[in-house]
Order: sequence, then structure tokens, then C-alpha cells
Amino acid sequence: MIAKTPPRNPMAIALTGGVLCSVGLLLAVYFGSGRLTRFDSPLAAYTAATILAAFAFAYRYLMWIQRPATWRYFRASWKLFLQPRKLIRNVLKLFVLLWNNIVIQKFIGKRSHTRWIAHMGMAWGCLLAFAITFPLSWGWVQFGLAQDGYHYQVEFMGLPQFAFDPNGVLGWFLFNGLNISAVLVLTGIGFAMHRRVFHHGAHAVQSIENDLIPLVLLFAVSITGLMITASYKLMGGAHFSFISLLHAFTVILLLLWMPFGKLFHVIQRPAQIGVAYYKEAGLEGPKAVCIRSGQEYQSQLHHDDLVEVMREVGVDFGEHQNLSPQEKRKLIAVNQLEALDDRSFVG
Repeated sequence: MIAKTPPRNPMAIALTGGVLCSVGLLLAVYFGSGRLTRFDSPLAAYTAATILAAFAFAYRYLMWIQRPATWRYFRASWKLFLQPRKLIRNVLKLFVLLWNNIVIQKFIGKRSHTRWIAHMGMAWGCLLAFAITFPLSWGWVQFGLAQDGYHYQVEFMGLPQFAFDPNGVLGWFLFNGLNISAVLVLTGIGFAMHRRVFHHGAHAVQSIENDLIPLVLLFAVSITGLMITASYKLMGGAHFSFISLLHAFTVILLLLWMPFGKLFHVIQRPAQIGVAYYKEAGLEGPKAVCIRSGQEYQSQLHHDDLVEVMREVGVDFGEHQNLSPQEKRKLIAVNQLEALDDRSFVG
């Protein structure tokens, strides 16, 4: 069997992983900011929120990955990926999968173009914002004056990287990166809310917790971020303190909610790429044969793993598990006829 039994104490492992992840991030902040000499104290709340979120993300991820079915997929995918004779091909395929499933999210585009635009706007807007906010709040990145007294110098962990003209194109993009990310997120939210309001199919399956709260939180973070820019550029700094405090509150709320809400799938998605290798191995391997009809109906790999997972969770249907879906449906009809005491069934 490819996969092994998951750890017996998943909660202890998840707690340990969460603590190690948060402590590791705390140490990275401490040393990355030059023992806090480059740390910006007004951003301490953001840093504390990311450390708590790191614990929550690691805890939930480890609890999720240790579920019997997920753990079996996870272990099997890695073993199939690391096969020596297929390793080079698997690595090349990984780049293709990352591009299609993570970068351009091609699978969503097949469902709907508007859903694809919504996901791309929110996903890349959030990733851009995190890429800017986290290094700044951790004290890893600073902006200072270059030696010529005009250009700005970018430093990463105290090491000079490059200088740029603050009034040039690059300077505009660097200083407005968070505004650009906010516009991307708001664009995605607009398309998503339009679907939630006017698409009847979405009405049937949506919920406040999984579908509306994420959009409200992302909207609050984006709009308060833009309000900060409006305050110091258009209103002469009016209400800047209140708006910045409100924005910090919304960001912290989002970070602490993400590990427990629908947005957690952002962390789950990379692990699910391994399912592609599992499906490929199933197609290339032997097939399970129905004991009643003698026909092949699925891969033997998936069949055997499914049987083992069901046993792990205390479910065992015996020989019934060796029937194809078609034969299982036929047995339902046969049992219903027997329950009618040999009377013919019409209708």
C-alpha cells in the first residue's frame, strides 16, 4: 500500500506545528529586523496578528492534512512524485500544474469567465498586498535616501538592494502598490457580489459564513486602505489617525479569520495539486473489476485506498465494496422488488 496510517494523535502534532511555526516567524522578525532596531513600532499590531495567524494556519493545515483521506492522498502523491524514473517528468509537470491551477487558475475559467475575473482579482490583489505589507510590518524592508540625496534606497534586512527615482514610474508603482492591490480586490469583489446577488444557482448554495463574510472582510480592508491614501493626498491628513486605526483593525480581523473560514482554501490548494499525480497513476495502473458483472469500473489504486480509509474511520461494507456503481444501483432495485412480496412493480 502506498499510504500509511496517519498519526494517532493529530491534535498534538497540529499544536506542536502551530507553536513551531509562530515561534519561527517571531525569530525571523526579531533577527530579520536587526534585533528590532529596524522594527517600526506602530506596525506591531500587524506583526502580532501575523504571528497568531501563523499558529492558526499551521494548526488547521496539520489537522486537515492528517484526515484519513487527505493523509492518504498526501503521502501517495509525494511517493508518486518522487519516483526516480519519473522525477524529471514530474517536476516539469509540476510547473505546468502550478501555472494552470495556481497562477492563472484555469480550472475556474472553465466554469465561468466572471468567476475567473473575480478570483483572479481577489487572489492576486491579496497576494500583492501581503507581499508588500508583511516585509514592511516585520521590519525586513525599509526605504531610505540614497547617497545622492535624491533617489530612494530599498534595503532588505539591512542590505542595500537598489535605488529608484521617487517621481519615476517605478517609484509610482512602489508607493501605490497597496492601492493597486485594493483596486484589484475591489474589482474581484464586484464581480463576485454580482454573481451572489443575481445568479439564482449561487443563491441555492451560498451561506453568510462561507460566501458573504469573506467578501465583506476583503471589502473593508480594501476600502479603508484606499481611505488612508485619500486622507493624506486629498484631505490634507484629516482623520488619518482614525482611518489608519480602522484599517489596522480590519486587516487584523481578516488575518485572524482566514485560518477558520473559506479563504483557508488558499493554503489548501497547493497540496491538492498532488491529486493530479494520483489520478495519473490510477489511469496507468490496473483496474478494479466488479465481482458481479466482471466489468472494470475504476482504478485499483483508488479502490484499495478507499477501502482502507473507510476501515480507518470504522466503516466496512465487505464484498459490497467490490461492486461497480451500476451493480450497486441494480441491487437496490432487486431488494425493493423482494420487499414487495413478489408483486410486480409498476410506476
